[in-house]
Amino acid sequence: MKIERNVQNKQEMKLIPAILIFLAIAAAISVQKVVFDGDMGSMFLMLWVVLIPIGIYYGFSATELEDIAIKFTNKALPTVFIMLSVGALISGWIAAGTTPVVIYYGIKIISPKIFLVTAMLLCSVVALLSGTSYGAAGTAGVAMMGIGNSLGIPAPVTAGAVICGAFFGDKMSPMSDTTILASSISEVNIFWHIKHMVYDQIPAYLISVVFFGVMGLNYGGQIDSPEVNLMLEGIESNFKLGFWAFIPLIITVAMLLCKLPALLTILAGAMSGIIVAIFYQGLDISVAFNCFYSGYSLETSNEMLSTLVNRGGIQSMWSLVGITLFGFNVAGMLNHMKVLEVIANTMIRHVHSVAGVTTLTIILGIVGNAVALSQNFAIVMTGTLMGPVYKKYNLQPKNCSRDLEAGGTYGALIPWNNNALFCAGALGVSATSFIPYIPLLYITPVIVIIYAAVKFKIEKIYDDEGYVDVTERLEQDVERQKAVSGL
Repeated sequence: MKIERNVQNKQEMKLIPAILIFLAIAAAISVQKVVFDGDMGSMFLMLWVVLIPIGIYYGFSATELEDIAIKFTNKALPTVFIMLSVGALISGWIAAGTTPVVIYYGIKIISPKIFLVTAMLLCSVVALLSGTSYGAAGTAGVAMMGIGNSLGIPAPVTAGAVICGAFFGDKMSPMSDTTILASSISEVNIFWHIKHMVYDQIPAYLISVVFFGVMGLNYGGQIDSPEVNLMLEGIESNFKLGFWAFIPLIITVAMLLCKLPALLTILAGAMSGIIVAIFYQGLDISVAFNCFYSGYSLETSNEMLSTLVNRGGIQSMWSLVGITLFGFNVAGMLNHMKVLEVIANTMIRHVHSVAGVTTLTIILGIVGNAVALSQNFAIVMTGTLMGPVYKKYNLQPKNCSRDLEAGGTYGALIPWNNNALFCAGALGVSATSFIPYIPLLYITPVIVIIYAAVKFKIEKIYDDEGYVDVTERLEQDVERQKAVSGL
Protein backbone atom coordinates (compact mmCIF):
# COMPACT_ATOMS: atom_id res chain seq x y z
CA MET A 1 0.00 0.00 0.00
CA LYS A 2 1.42 3.39 -0.94
CA ILE A 3 1.70 5.73 1.99
CA GLU A 4 0.79 9.35 1.35
CA ARG A 5 2.19 11.93 3.73
CA ASN A 6 0.69 15.35 4.21
CA VAL A 7 3.83 17.19 5.24
CA GLN A 8 1.86 20.28 6.30
CA ASN A 9 0.15 18.34 9.09
CA LYS A 10 3.34 16.83 10.44
CA GLN A 11 5.14 18.24 13.47
CA GLU A 12 8.91 18.22 13.31
CA MET A 13 10.56 15.76 15.69
CA LYS A 14 12.94 17.53 18.06
CA LEU A 15 16.01 16.09 19.75
CA ILE A 16 14.79 16.01 23.37
CA PRO A 17 11.48 14.24 22.58
CA ALA A 18 13.36 11.82 20.31
CA ILE A 19 15.78 10.92 23.10
CA LEU A 20 12.94 10.55 25.61
CA ILE A 21 11.00 8.25 23.27
CA PHE A 22 14.10 6.13 22.69
CA LEU A 23 14.92 5.90 26.40
CA ALA A 24 11.30 5.06 27.25
CA ILE A 25 11.41 2.12 24.83
CA ALA A 26 14.74 0.92 26.23
CA ALA A 27 13.39 1.22 29.78
CA ALA A 28 10.24 -0.73 28.91
CA ILE A 29 12.28 -3.56 27.44
CA SER A 30 14.63 -3.59 30.44
CA VAL A 31 11.77 -3.71 32.95
CA GLN A 32 10.05 -6.47 31.00
CA LYS A 33 13.21 -8.59 31.11
CA VAL A 34 14.71 -7.76 34.51
CA VAL A 35 11.63 -7.24 36.67
CA PHE A 36 9.14 -9.60 35.07
CA ASP A 37 11.56 -11.97 33.28
CA GLY A 38 9.21 -11.68 30.32
CA ASP A 39 9.60 -12.18 26.61
CA MET A 40 11.01 -9.13 24.84
CA GLY A 41 9.04 -9.86 21.69
CA SER A 42 5.77 -9.34 23.51
CA MET A 43 7.04 -6.02 24.87
CA PHE A 44 7.98 -4.86 21.36
CA LEU A 45 4.43 -5.67 20.23
CA MET A 46 2.89 -3.90 23.24
CA LEU A 47 4.91 -0.81 22.35
CA TRP A 48 2.56 -0.28 19.39
CA VAL A 49 0.06 1.04 21.95
CA VAL A 50 2.59 3.68 22.97
CA LEU A 51 4.19 4.56 19.64
CA ILE A 52 1.04 4.96 17.54
CA PRO A 53 -0.50 7.63 19.89
CA ILE A 54 2.85 9.43 19.85
CA GLY A 55 2.84 9.26 16.07
CA ILE A 56 -0.72 10.59 15.91
CA TYR A 57 0.36 13.54 18.09
CA TYR A 58 3.07 14.30 15.53
CA GLY A 59 0.59 14.19 12.66
CA PHE A 60 0.82 10.60 11.43
CA SER A 61 -2.26 8.43 11.05
CA ALA A 62 -2.55 5.08 12.84
CA THR A 63 -2.99 3.31 9.50
CA GLU A 64 0.13 4.95 8.12
CA LEU A 65 2.23 3.81 11.06
CA GLU A 66 0.84 0.28 10.93
CA ASP A 67 1.59 0.07 7.21
CA ILE A 68 5.13 1.37 7.60
CA ALA A 69 5.80 -1.04 10.49
CA ILE A 70 4.73 -4.00 8.36
CA LYS A 71 6.64 -2.72 5.34
CA PHE A 72 9.83 -2.30 7.41
CA THR A 73 9.41 -5.81 8.81
CA ASN A 74 9.75 -7.23 5.29
CA LYS A 75 13.48 -6.63 5.74
CA ALA A 76 13.46 -9.22 8.53
CA LEU A 77 11.80 -12.05 6.58
CA PRO A 78 15.03 -13.54 5.12
CA THR A 79 16.43 -13.49 8.66
CA VAL A 80 13.34 -15.20 10.03
CA PHE A 81 13.50 -18.09 7.56
CA ILE A 82 17.18 -18.63 8.32
CA MET A 83 16.51 -18.56 12.08
CA LEU A 84 13.81 -21.21 11.76
CA SER A 85 16.08 -23.33 9.59
CA VAL A 86 18.87 -23.01 12.15
CA GLY A 87 16.53 -24.45 14.78
CA ALA A 88 15.99 -27.46 12.53
CA LEU A 89 19.74 -27.75 11.90
CA ILE A 90 20.55 -27.83 15.61
CA SER A 91 18.15 -30.69 16.31
CA GLY A 92 19.11 -32.50 13.08
CA TRP A 93 22.78 -32.48 14.01
CA ILE A 94 22.07 -33.69 17.53
CA ALA A 95 19.87 -36.51 16.23
CA ALA A 96 22.61 -37.52 13.78
CA GLY A 97 25.19 -37.49 16.58
CA THR A 98 27.17 -34.73 14.87
CA THR A 99 27.24 -32.23 17.74
CA PRO A 100 27.72 -34.92 20.45
CA VAL A 101 30.60 -36.54 18.54
CA VAL A 102 32.42 -33.20 18.13
CA ILE A 103 32.17 -32.56 21.87
CA TYR A 104 33.11 -36.18 22.70
CA TYR A 105 36.34 -36.25 20.70
CA GLY A 106 37.15 -32.68 21.63
CA ILE A 107 37.13 -33.58 25.33
CA LYS A 108 39.07 -36.81 24.67
CA ILE A 109 42.07 -35.03 23.14
CA ILE A 110 42.39 -32.32 25.80
CA SER A 111 45.86 -31.90 27.30
CA PRO A 112 46.06 -30.35 30.80
CA LYS A 113 48.83 -27.90 29.85
CA ILE A 114 46.86 -26.45 26.96
CA PHE A 115 43.47 -26.96 28.55
CA LEU A 116 42.39 -23.32 28.42
CA VAL A 117 43.32 -23.01 24.75
CA THR A 118 41.59 -26.30 23.99
CA ALA A 119 38.47 -25.19 25.88
CA MET A 120 38.38 -22.02 23.81
CA LEU A 121 38.87 -23.92 20.55
CA LEU A 122 36.25 -26.55 21.36
CA CYS A 123 33.63 -23.96 22.30
CA SER A 124 34.47 -22.07 19.11
CA VAL A 125 33.80 -25.15 17.00
CA VAL A 126 30.56 -26.00 18.79
CA ALA A 127 29.27 -22.42 18.46
CA LEU A 128 30.35 -22.24 14.82
CA LEU A 129 28.51 -25.46 14.05
CA SER A 130 25.40 -24.68 16.07
CA GLY A 131 25.22 -20.92 15.53
CA THR A 132 24.64 -20.24 19.22
CA SER A 133 26.99 -18.99 21.92
CA TYR A 134 24.39 -19.96 24.50
CA GLY A 135 24.30 -23.54 23.24
CA ALA A 136 28.09 -23.80 23.20
CA ALA A 137 28.45 -22.34 26.70
CA GLY A 138 25.61 -24.47 28.06
CA THR A 139 27.02 -27.75 26.72
CA ALA A 140 30.74 -27.84 25.90
CA GLY A 141 31.26 -24.87 28.24
CA VAL A 142 29.72 -26.67 31.21
CA ALA A 143 31.92 -29.69 30.48
CA MET A 144 34.99 -27.45 30.37
CA MET A 145 34.10 -25.92 33.73
CA GLY A 146 34.07 -29.40 35.30
CA ILE A 147 37.46 -30.25 33.83
CA GLY A 148 38.90 -26.88 34.81
CA ASN A 149 37.83 -27.40 38.41
CA SER A 150 39.53 -30.81 38.49
CA LEU A 151 42.76 -29.17 37.27
CA GLY A 152 42.62 -26.48 39.94
CA ILE A 153 42.06 -23.66 37.45
CA PRO A 154 40.03 -20.75 38.89
CA ALA A 155 36.47 -20.92 37.57
CA PRO A 156 36.42 -17.32 36.21
CA VAL A 157 39.51 -18.06 34.07
CA THR A 158 37.95 -21.19 32.56
CA ALA A 159 34.70 -19.29 32.05
CA GLY A 160 36.62 -16.59 30.19
CA ALA A 161 38.10 -19.14 27.77
CA VAL A 162 34.66 -20.69 27.24
CA ILE A 163 32.99 -17.32 26.59
CA CYS A 164 35.69 -16.14 24.16
CA GLY A 165 35.39 -19.36 22.18
CA ALA A 166 31.60 -19.43 22.22
CA PHE A 167 31.20 -15.81 21.17
CA PHE A 168 33.81 -16.08 18.42
CA GLY A 169 32.17 -19.17 16.94
CA ASP A 170 28.72 -17.62 17.21
CA LYS A 171 29.85 -14.42 15.53
CA MET A 172 31.52 -16.22 12.61
CA SER A 173 28.69 -18.69 12.04
CA PRO A 174 26.23 -18.14 9.16
CA MET A 175 23.70 -19.87 11.41
CA SER A 176 23.94 -17.31 14.22
CA ASP A 177 20.91 -15.10 14.84
CA THR A 178 23.04 -12.02 15.52
CA THR A 179 25.17 -12.58 12.41
CA ILE A 180 22.05 -13.01 10.32
CA LEU A 181 20.47 -9.95 11.92
CA ALA A 182 23.51 -7.69 11.45
CA SER A 183 23.82 -8.59 7.77
CA SER A 184 20.05 -8.30 7.28
CA ILE A 185 19.63 -4.86 8.84
CA SER A 186 22.68 -3.65 6.86
CA GLU A 187 21.32 -5.25 3.67
CA VAL A 188 24.45 -7.20 2.77
CA ASN A 189 25.13 -10.83 1.84
CA ILE A 190 25.79 -12.82 5.02
CA PHE A 191 28.90 -14.53 3.64
CA TRP A 192 30.36 -11.19 2.56
CA HIS A 193 29.68 -9.96 6.07
CA ILE A 194 31.46 -12.92 7.69
CA LYS A 195 34.41 -12.68 5.30
CA HIS A 196 34.80 -8.99 6.14
CA MET A 197 34.90 -9.81 9.87
CA VAL A 198 37.74 -12.29 9.41
CA TYR A 199 40.26 -9.45 9.30
CA ASP A 200 39.44 -8.27 12.82
CA GLN A 201 38.33 -11.54 14.41
CA ILE A 202 41.35 -13.68 13.54
CA PRO A 203 43.92 -11.27 15.08
CA ALA A 204 41.72 -10.84 18.16
CA TYR A 205 41.29 -14.60 18.41
CA LEU A 206 45.03 -15.31 18.10
CA ILE A 207 45.83 -12.75 20.79
CA SER A 208 43.27 -14.46 23.03
CA VAL A 209 44.83 -17.86 22.32
CA VAL A 210 48.23 -16.52 23.42
CA PHE A 211 46.61 -15.02 26.53
CA PHE A 212 45.05 -18.32 27.60
CA GLY A 213 48.12 -20.28 26.53
CA VAL A 214 50.31 -18.28 28.88
CA MET A 215 47.77 -18.48 31.70
CA GLY A 216 47.44 -22.24 31.25
CA LEU A 217 51.13 -22.77 31.96
CA ASN A 218 50.43 -21.98 35.60
CA TYR A 219 48.20 -25.01 36.04
CA GLY A 220 48.60 -28.77 35.71
CA GLY A 221 47.20 -31.99 37.06
CA GLN A 222 45.07 -34.72 35.54
CA ILE A 223 41.67 -34.45 33.93
CA ASP A 224 39.30 -36.27 36.21
CA SER A 225 35.81 -34.86 36.45
CA PRO A 226 33.02 -37.29 37.43
CA GLU A 227 30.41 -35.08 35.75
CA VAL A 228 32.34 -34.98 32.46
CA ASN A 229 33.01 -38.72 32.58
CA LEU A 230 29.31 -39.35 33.06
CA MET A 231 28.49 -37.13 30.10
CA LEU A 232 30.99 -38.97 27.90
CA GLU A 233 29.48 -42.29 28.98
CA GLY A 234 26.05 -40.93 28.18
CA ILE A 235 27.15 -39.90 24.68
CA GLU A 236 28.72 -43.34 24.11
CA SER A 237 25.59 -45.17 25.19
CA ASN A 238 23.12 -43.04 23.22
CA PHE A 239 24.98 -42.23 19.98
CA LYS A 240 27.12 -44.06 17.46
CA LEU A 241 30.38 -42.16 17.13
CA GLY A 242 31.69 -43.34 13.77
CA PHE A 243 32.46 -41.50 10.53
CA TRP A 244 28.81 -41.26 9.42
CA ALA A 245 28.02 -38.92 12.30
CA PHE A 246 30.26 -36.34 10.60
CA ILE A 247 28.37 -36.44 7.27
CA PRO A 248 25.96 -33.52 8.05
CA LEU A 249 28.96 -31.40 9.07
CA ILE A 250 30.87 -32.29 5.89
CA ILE A 251 27.87 -31.52 3.68
CA THR A 252 27.24 -28.17 5.36
CA VAL A 253 30.90 -27.08 5.21
CA ALA A 254 31.16 -28.14 1.55
CA MET A 255 28.09 -26.11 0.63
CA LEU A 256 29.42 -23.11 2.55
CA LEU A 257 32.73 -23.33 0.69
CA CYS A 258 30.79 -23.44 -2.58
CA LYS A 259 29.09 -20.20 -1.46
CA LEU A 260 25.61 -21.60 -1.92
CA PRO A 261 22.71 -19.60 -0.43
CA ALA A 262 22.65 -19.66 3.38
CA LEU A 263 19.06 -20.86 3.65
CA LEU A 264 19.63 -23.77 1.25
CA THR A 265 22.87 -24.73 3.01
CA ILE A 266 21.32 -24.75 6.46
CA LEU A 267 18.26 -26.73 5.33
CA ALA A 268 20.50 -29.26 3.55
CA GLY A 269 22.56 -29.63 6.73
CA ALA A 270 19.39 -30.18 8.76
CA MET A 271 17.92 -32.73 6.32
CA SER A 272 21.18 -34.66 6.05
CA GLY A 273 21.16 -34.82 9.84
CA ILE A 274 17.67 -36.33 9.83
CA ILE A 275 18.72 -38.90 7.21
CA VAL A 276 21.82 -39.91 9.19
CA ALA A 277 19.70 -40.12 12.34
CA ILE A 278 17.36 -42.60 10.64
CA PHE A 279 19.84 -44.80 8.78
CA TYR A 280 22.87 -44.62 11.08
CA GLN A 281 21.66 -43.76 14.57
CA GLY A 282 18.56 -45.95 14.13
CA LEU A 283 16.04 -43.29 15.09
CA ASP A 284 12.41 -43.99 14.24
CA ILE A 285 11.40 -42.18 11.02
CA SER A 286 8.48 -40.31 12.60
CA VAL A 287 10.59 -39.31 15.61
CA ALA A 288 13.44 -38.16 13.39
CA PHE A 289 11.25 -35.95 11.21
CA ASN A 290 9.45 -34.62 14.28
CA CYS A 291 12.86 -33.41 15.51
CA PHE A 292 12.87 -31.01 12.57
CA TYR A 293 10.06 -29.04 14.17
CA SER A 294 9.93 -29.95 17.86
CA GLY A 295 13.63 -30.53 18.59
CA TYR A 296 15.57 -33.54 19.80
CA SER A 297 14.51 -35.18 23.03
CA LEU A 298 16.33 -37.77 25.13
CA GLU A 299 15.18 -39.07 28.48
CA THR A 300 18.24 -39.16 30.74
CA SER A 301 19.10 -38.49 34.37
CA ASN A 302 22.42 -36.99 33.30
CA GLU A 303 21.78 -33.25 33.61
CA MET A 304 24.81 -32.22 31.55
CA LEU A 305 23.92 -34.57 28.71
CA SER A 306 20.30 -33.43 28.88
CA THR A 307 21.44 -29.82 28.46
CA LEU A 308 23.54 -30.87 25.48
CA VAL A 309 20.95 -32.79 23.49
CA ASN A 310 17.44 -31.70 24.51
CA ARG A 311 17.06 -28.64 22.33
CA GLY A 312 16.70 -27.36 18.78
CA GLY A 313 13.84 -27.55 16.32
CA ILE A 314 11.88 -24.88 14.50
CA GLN A 315 9.68 -24.54 17.57
CA SER A 316 12.62 -23.39 19.69
CA MET A 317 13.15 -20.35 17.46
CA TRP A 318 9.66 -18.82 17.61
CA SER A 319 10.47 -16.59 20.56
CA LEU A 320 13.54 -15.23 18.79
CA VAL A 321 11.52 -14.78 15.61
CA GLY A 322 8.96 -12.77 17.57
CA ILE A 323 11.66 -10.53 19.01
CA THR A 324 13.05 -9.98 15.51
CA LEU A 325 9.74 -9.28 13.76
CA PHE A 326 8.30 -7.05 16.47
CA GLY A 327 11.66 -5.35 16.96
CA PHE A 328 11.66 -4.44 13.27
CA ASN A 329 8.07 -3.16 13.69
CA VAL A 330 9.23 -0.73 16.37
CA ALA A 331 12.33 0.27 14.44
CA GLY A 332 10.20 1.00 11.37
CA MET A 333 7.84 3.32 13.27
CA LEU A 334 10.72 5.09 15.00
CA ASN A 335 12.45 5.53 11.68
CA HIS A 336 9.28 6.86 9.98
CA MET A 337 8.68 9.38 12.77
CA LYS A 338 12.33 10.43 12.38
CA VAL A 339 13.13 9.63 16.00
CA LEU A 340 16.26 7.76 14.98
CA GLU A 341 17.17 10.21 12.23
CA VAL A 342 17.12 13.20 14.61
CA ILE A 343 19.33 11.40 17.13
CA ALA A 344 21.72 10.19 14.41
CA ASN A 345 21.99 13.62 12.76
CA THR A 346 22.76 15.25 16.11
CA MET A 347 25.52 12.79 16.86
CA ILE A 348 26.93 12.71 13.36
CA ARG A 349 27.49 16.48 13.42
CA HIS A 350 30.39 15.78 15.75
CA VAL A 351 31.79 13.04 13.52
CA HIS A 352 34.04 14.07 10.66
CA SER A 353 35.88 10.89 9.70
CA VAL A 354 35.45 7.23 8.84
CA ALA A 355 36.97 6.31 12.20
CA GLY A 356 34.38 8.52 13.86
CA VAL A 357 31.51 6.70 12.12
CA THR A 358 32.93 3.34 13.14
CA THR A 359 33.52 4.42 16.73
CA LEU A 360 30.03 5.89 17.05
CA THR A 361 28.43 2.69 15.70
CA ILE A 362 30.37 0.57 18.18
CA ILE A 363 29.50 2.86 21.09
CA LEU A 364 25.81 2.83 20.19
CA GLY A 365 25.90 -0.97 20.05
CA ILE A 366 27.40 -1.15 23.52
CA VAL A 367 24.91 1.41 24.85
CA GLY A 368 22.04 -0.56 23.29
CA ASN A 369 23.24 -3.66 25.13
CA ALA A 370 23.53 -1.71 28.36
CA VAL A 371 20.14 0.00 28.35
CA ALA A 372 17.98 -2.74 26.78
CA LEU A 373 20.01 -5.82 27.80
CA SER A 374 19.54 -7.28 24.33
CA GLN A 375 21.88 -7.96 21.41
CA ASN A 376 18.98 -7.98 18.99
CA PHE A 377 17.71 -4.60 20.18
CA ALA A 378 21.22 -3.15 19.98
CA ILE A 379 21.77 -4.42 16.44
CA VAL A 380 18.36 -3.43 15.04
CA MET A 381 18.39 0.03 16.62
CA THR A 382 22.02 0.82 15.81
CA GLY A 383 21.72 -0.54 12.28
CA THR A 384 18.59 1.51 11.58
CA LEU A 385 20.24 4.56 13.09
CA MET A 386 23.64 4.31 11.41
CA GLY A 387 22.98 2.45 8.14
CA PRO A 388 22.21 5.62 6.14
CA VAL A 389 25.28 7.35 7.59
CA TYR A 390 27.65 4.90 5.89
CA LYS A 391 26.30 5.94 2.48
CA LYS A 392 27.13 9.54 3.37
CA TYR A 393 30.75 8.44 3.70
CA ASN A 394 30.77 6.26 0.56
CA LEU A 395 31.13 3.12 2.70
CA GLN A 396 29.82 -0.28 1.66
CA PRO A 397 27.17 -1.89 3.90
CA LYS A 398 29.54 -4.67 4.97
CA ASN A 399 31.50 -2.01 6.86
CA CYS A 400 28.32 -1.19 8.76
CA SER A 401 27.47 -4.83 9.52
CA ARG A 402 31.00 -5.49 10.79
CA ASP A 403 30.88 -2.45 13.07
CA LEU A 404 27.42 -3.47 14.31
CA GLU A 405 28.80 -6.82 15.43
CA ALA A 406 31.90 -5.25 17.00
CA GLY A 407 29.71 -3.27 19.38
CA GLY A 408 26.36 -5.03 19.38
CA THR A 409 27.17 -8.71 19.91
CA TYR A 410 29.44 -8.54 22.91
CA GLY A 411 26.91 -7.93 25.66
CA ALA A 412 28.86 -10.22 28.00
CA LEU A 413 31.08 -7.21 28.72
CA ILE A 414 28.14 -5.67 30.62
CA PRO A 415 27.41 -7.51 33.91
CA TRP A 416 23.63 -6.91 33.80
CA ASN A 417 23.21 -7.81 30.12
CA ASN A 418 21.36 -11.00 29.16
CA ASN A 419 24.54 -12.50 27.68
CA ALA A 420 26.55 -12.02 30.85
CA LEU A 421 23.72 -13.26 33.07
CA PHE A 422 23.19 -16.37 30.96
CA CYS A 423 26.90 -17.23 30.96
CA ALA A 424 27.10 -16.63 34.70
CA GLY A 425 24.15 -18.93 35.35
CA ALA A 426 25.24 -21.68 32.96
CA LEU A 427 28.88 -21.71 34.07
CA GLY A 428 28.31 -21.16 37.78
CA VAL A 429 30.35 -17.97 38.20
CA SER A 430 29.48 -14.32 38.72
CA ALA A 431 29.49 -12.02 35.70
CA THR A 432 31.89 -9.57 37.32
CA SER A 433 34.41 -12.36 38.03
CA PHE A 434 34.86 -13.51 34.40
CA ILE A 435 34.78 -10.08 32.72
CA PRO A 436 38.56 -9.52 33.25
CA TYR A 437 39.25 -12.80 31.40
CA ILE A 438 37.48 -12.24 28.09
CA PRO A 439 40.19 -10.49 26.00
CA LEU A 440 38.50 -11.24 22.66
CA LEU A 441 35.58 -9.00 23.57
CA TYR A 442 37.85 -6.09 24.48
CA ILE A 443 40.26 -6.43 21.58
CA THR A 444 37.77 -6.70 18.71
CA PRO A 445 36.32 -3.15 18.92
CA VAL A 446 39.83 -1.71 19.28
CA ILE A 447 41.06 -3.50 16.15
CA VAL A 448 38.02 -2.40 14.15
CA ILE A 449 38.52 1.24 15.17
CA ILE A 450 42.23 1.07 14.31
CA TYR A 451 41.39 -0.35 10.87
CA ALA A 452 38.97 2.52 10.32
CA ALA A 453 41.56 5.08 11.41
CA VAL A 454 44.18 3.80 8.95
CA LYS A 455 41.50 2.91 6.34
CA PHE A 456 42.48 -0.77 6.20
CA LYS A 457 39.74 -2.99 4.75
CA ILE A 458 37.37 -0.02 4.56
CA GLU A 459 35.54 -0.80 1.32
CA LYS A 460 34.06 2.07 -0.72
CA ILE A 461 30.82 2.04 -2.68
CA TYR A 462 32.41 4.04 -5.52
CA ASP A 463 36.19 3.86 -5.95
CA ASP A 464 36.19 7.07 -7.98
CA GLU A 465 34.89 9.06 -5.02
CA GLY A 466 36.41 10.03 -1.70
CA TYR A 467 34.67 9.56 1.64
CA VAL A 468 31.81 11.79 0.58
CA ASP A 469 28.01 11.53 0.46
CA VAL A 470 26.95 9.23 -2.40
CA THR A 471 23.38 8.67 -1.20
CA GLU A 472 21.67 10.32 -4.19
CA ARG A 473 23.99 8.72 -6.73
CA LEU A 474 23.43 5.27 -5.21
CA GLU A 475 19.64 5.71 -5.20
CA GLN A 476 19.73 6.07 -8.97
CA ASP A 477 22.21 3.24 -9.46
CA VAL A 478 20.32 -0.05 -9.00
CA GLU A 479 23.17 -2.16 -10.39
CA ARG A 480 25.64 -0.74 -7.89
CA GLN A 481 23.18 -1.30 -5.07
CA LYS A 482 23.12 -4.99 -5.97
CA ALA A 483 26.88 -5.11 -6.44
CA VAL A 484 27.71 -3.79 -2.96
CA SER A 485 25.02 -5.76 -1.12
CA GLY A 486 25.46 -9.13 -2.82
CA LEU A 487 21.73 -9.76 -2.43
